[in-house]
Amino acid sequence: MTDVEQFFKARDFLLNVKSYNEAIKGFKWPTISKFNWAIDYFDKIAEDNDNLALIYANENGDERKITFNEMRERSNQVANFLRDLGLQKGDRVFMIMDASVEIYEIILGVMKAGGAIIPGAALLSPNDIADRIERGNVKFFIAHSKYAEKALKNVGDELKHLKGLIYVGDEIKEELLNDNVYNYTEVDKYNKDYKAPFITFSNDELFLFFTSGTTSKPKLVMHNHIYPVGHLTTMYWIALQKGDVHLNISAPGWAKYAWSSFFAPWNAEATILCLYYSQFDAKFVLKMIEKYKVTTLCAPFSVLKLFTIENLNNYNFNLREIVSAGEPLAPAVVKKIEDAVNVTIREGYGQTETTLLIANFKGEKRVLGSLGKPAPGYEVKLLDDTLEEVKQGEDGEICVKTYPYRPLGLLDKYDDEEKNKEMFRGCWYKTSDSAYQDKEGYFYFVGRTDDVFKSLDYRISPFEVESEIAVHPSVLEVAVTPTVDERDRIVPKAFIVLKPDYQPSKEMALDLFRFIRNNMAPYKRPRSIEFMEEFPKTVSAKVMRKDLRAYDRELKEKKERGKYEFFESDFKEELNLGVRK
Repeated sequence: MTDVEQFFKARDFLLNVKSYNEAIKGFKWPTISKFNWAIDYFDKIAEDNDNLALIYANENGDERKITFNEMRERSNQVANFLRDLGLQKGDRVFMIMDASVEIYEIILGVMKAGGAIIPGAALLSPNDIADRIERGNVKFFIAHSKYAEKALKNVGDELKHLKGLIYVGDEIKEELLNDNVYNYTEVDKYNKDYKAPFITFSNDELFLFFTSGTTSKPKLVMHNHIYPVGHLTTMYWIALQKGDVHLNISAPGWAKYAWSSFFAPWNAEATILCLYYSQFDAKFVLKMIEKYKVTTLCAPFSVLKLFTIENLNNYNFNLREIVSAGEPLAPAVVKKIEDAVNVTIREGYGQTETTLLIANFKGEKRVLGSLGKPAPGYEVKLLDDTLEEVKQGEDGEICVKTYPYRPLGLLDKYDDEEKNKEMFRGCWYKTSDSAYQDKEGYFYFVGRTDDVFKSLDYRISPFEVESEIAVHPSVLEVAVTPTVDERDRIVPKAFIVLKPDYQPSKEMALDLFRFIRNNMAPYKRPRSIEFMEEFPKTVSAKVMRKDLRAYDRELKEKKERGKYEFFESDFKEELNLGVRK
């Protein structure tokens, strides 16, 4: 079989497999050496295909519907345009784009033209943009006009090394234009047929993501042209089928967007719903899910939680599958949504460095609080520091076997050799995430190996404590870090962002301490709470616990307490402290 025939065989197997056990036993990664997903796969399914590939809608009521064939032709025009501007095979293209029709045309067009894509988040500062262009050895920069203007005004020498800067959307100020700045509308002039003047090899670069940098400077994660094949596991987890209408709630610029807003749905020949909003609005998103008859939904827990504020019984949904990743799911929120829409929410786990690794898969018993079981094609084990497998129930680092078969969804390498040596040891890729496993084979997330801490000789998982506090109806977000008490013992501290209807106060703190004391094991309950307006976050919206730890250390050094910080000891009488329950 040809490489693309092998891809279709693997895809069709997962689309039609009857059970998880059958998938685990029967799925094998295809052997692929020459493969360009956009040319060899997408164009093959898209030619003369008038089914909808994409539906775009925004908060202003605008709508566009694009067929597979229209997307094929438009991305061919993009490829011809980029080649005409001088893009050569292997050139890296940095993109900062809002959710739009153009982002899909451009990603496909860059792939066809031989470029490698570096997505960037809309919140990147000029210094971040300059850093990514320089460290990424970027040749082209494609951005919506407002981000292009930000770069042209504030980024210096890095832009001079570009072959071209292409702006999408509104005209930018004339004084910012130069011979290397191009308007995306020029794509209109190019031919709708395209033939690549090169062979794409499976080890050619395709996607490069900067990590979120929660504990250190962001690293560049390099994926090659078999990365889309790796997202067959993501497709299988979501349980996508041909003809589905799929919505993934994620911002462009991050790996999750490539996961579930691009490769997974089009691997299944599903229709992607692309929504643009200046600020997330649960009512608007729910109306769009209803209007466009969305069948499969992928959303983080923070979004699902906002859905529950609305009356879900007012909507007539067509939802068949709901999946979530990246945040712990609170049982109360899950139950409220499941009761309203009669769909089981299934959790999954993966990284920027991987595709879907572990999940609760359709047809398997869903264990709430568990990440689930390993995805087909991945051998996952929990290992200790000596790369020995830990015993059932013990914490170990989540590790992926890379020999004798390397999973196709796994990164090729980092841009840092020391990082490569740290993360690839023996025949394993080390995720830096810890978990434990039960007797049925289900994995339970503990946390980042550098976030877990000891308190009074107990191992504390911030993830676990956060999951239990998040159940309280007032809590929008929670982050747990180690602090020291009045006796210099290491104890947990909970930073909390309240929902809009709640205000920081002593009464609110007491209510939360009562909840914590009644519902959590004594060894892991936070001894202090601090209310925050918002958390310090990376541009990918991940909480920067290192900044919270540094802030707390500063308070302790100054012997001060935060403006809205409360200690369990403030409520000795109310909480009956010292009285064993």
